[in-house]
Amino acid sequence: MPAALRRIPAGVISAIVALIVWQIIGSVGPLAGDSFATATEAISALWTLLGQPGFWLAFWETFQMAAIGFAISLAVSVPLGILIGLSKFSYRSSKFVFDVLKVIPPIVLIPIAILVIGPTMAMGIALVVFANVFSMAIQTAYGVRDADPVLLETMRCYRMNIWQQVRYARLPSAAVQIGIAMRLALGASLVVAIVAGLVGGAGGLGSFLALTQSSGNADQTYAVILFLGIIGVSLSRLLVRGQRRLVFWSGR
Repeated sequence: MPAALRRIPAGVISAIVALIVWQIIGSVGPLAGDSFATATEAISALWTLLGQPGFWLAFWETFQMAAIGFAISLAVSVPLGILIGLSKFSYRSSKFVFDVLKVIPPIVLIPIAILVIGPTMAMGIALVVFANVFSMAIQTAYGVRDADPVLLETMRCYRMNIWQQVRYARLPSAAVQIGIAMRLALGASLVVAIVAGLVGGAGGLGSFLALTQSSGNADQTYAVILFLGIIGVSLSRLLVRGQRRLVFWSGR
């Protein structure tokens, strides 16, 4: 491989290949037509949308739903997971319930959420919290239970209390699992916020996407999807970099 190509990040090369394949399928493949936008049409439409204030307002509404829901999930699930993980009985008794609740798709709760909360931003935030809090809590509890038993026994011999054990042993051990849960929850938050607007009428890019689809603007529809993919990857990369600095002992 030429030296110039080796300096190009692998992700950039795969993205270019994916765009080329997309362009070919949309131009000469079986999906060619007005209902399937090509890569160049989607990129052109995205460039146009980036200059529209209404598009950024819709994005801000979606970002608020995802960010607030993500923050609430983190604030609730981490302390809850630590408390559950400190007790073997609590961990075993709650794991089954949490495993059941975390696999319930938030989309099935939209009719109930509309009746109880209404098609508002608060509904989207509530759905994001429901999608994340149980999985993040049980992942945190698992990390707390996975602390080094030799280290814990040594701390007990030095008469260190339970909160010192949490601070110096259990929480650092759980930090790796919390980081994994945060990566999964970040993508789920964005997806649920979009679905809340797309199906539940909570506004944001979900409603914008539904409007472009219903009006037959295939290029704008694919442009929004492309934009969401870029935002999702960017946020995930930022989160991973932050975790590498904060949880440096994990080696990940």
